[in-house]
Amino acid sequence: MLNTADHTAVNQNGQRLGAKGRRTRQRLIDVTIALLETHGLRDLTVAEVARTAETSAATFYVYFDGVTEVVLAALDHADLNQPELMALLDQDWCTDRGLSLAREFVQRYCAIWARYRTVFRVRNMAAEEGDPRFLAARVRSAEPIMAALAVRVEAAQRAGKLTRDLHALSTAAAIITLLERLSAVGPTTRGEHGLTFDTLIDSSSHMIAHVLGAA
Repeated sequence: MLNTADHTAVNQNGQRLGAKGRRTRQRLIDVTIALLETHGLRDLTVAEVARTAETSAATFYVYFDGVTEVVLAALDHADLNQPELMALLDQDWCTDRGLSLAREFVQRYCAIWARYRTVFRVRNMAAEEGDPRFLAARVRSAEPIMAALAVRVEAAQRAGKLTRDLHALSTAAAIITLLERLSAVGPTTRGEHGLTFDTLIDSSSHMIAHVLGAA
């Protein structure tokens, strides 16, 4: 497998991709992700991807070693760390705006996660099964947000809004865990007993705002 810096520009043979090659490569990625909405990563075959993409397995192998490598390539462009999301974490949450900032942060996080739902779901399952490549991709995706959240945790602690007994980075990781789970399963909530995705977002926003020192 080619390294991250090279594989979008060249094929498996080291040949630079032209416009047609880039379109073919992207088509294989798009088809793979679409098929993974109804297939497991281990169940999806190169032959099925190639057939659905209206090309051959031989062509597939010009660009990727296998289906797993396609998903890893897709993850290069599935970025949670969008500027509008990170900008919210640059603001002071220890004010009366803290709850509104938390709600906007949770909503934006869930929206970005929904955009890449299939590839994130496959990544997380593979990571939890012990694949080090997907685990590394998961950690790499979470690190910028986690670091920014840790800064907000420390700010809340300095302001006397949060106990200093909590480890800042661990607290940030717990928030990310909450958001990942909310994004993954919240949209499927049935609405029984008044429990909806919106009420889950609202409760999560209040919890995060409280931890991050909202006045």
